[in-house]
Amino acid sequence: MSDSKENVENEVVEEIVEEVAEEVVEDLEYFKNKFMRAQADVQNMRRRMHDETEERVRLRLESLLSDLMRVADYLEAGLSSIPQSVKDADQGEAFIAGMNAIQQALDMVFISHGVVFISPNSTDDFDPEKHEAVETVENTELDAPQLELLSRGYCMGTKILRPAKVRIVSNISQD
Repeated sequence: MSDSKENVENEVVEEIVEEVAEEVVEDLEYFKNKFMRAQADVQNMRRRMHDETEERVRLRLESLLSDLMRVADYLEAGLSSIPQSVKDADQGEAFIAGMNAIQQALDMVFISHGVVFISPNSTDDFDPEKHEAVETVENTELDAPQLELLSRGYCMGTKILRPAKVRIVSNISQD
């Protein structure tokens, strides 16, 4: 009888062990699933934070570059409107050379940050994505339309920061 009692006890113990093992496996799967989801959430949060940080940095850089574009415009306008009396003065050449050096240094700042200048030639076709037509002027002597650059544009990568401002000179009667 003790053998049968022992067998019954062994069977009961085996059933309890199997039940506990099944519960442990279920709990293990449950916690493994929870862990995997938490890990995915952390990775998504890191990616979002990284993307948001890059976006903030990009916006701040674009804002700074926009401010520098205005300075470059003022410098360019100043250089193009230097009176002849200043050019002819004793230190005129040195003054103009210094102003040109400042403009070149500013251009290098743009270039070092990946900015490309948009400066169309007179024979280039008008591209509404890269050029902003400020005015159209008629010239009956022209066979094909031409562009006159009024203010250069800027782009960074594929993004146009500011289109080039141009005057379109064309023979309107031919168009």
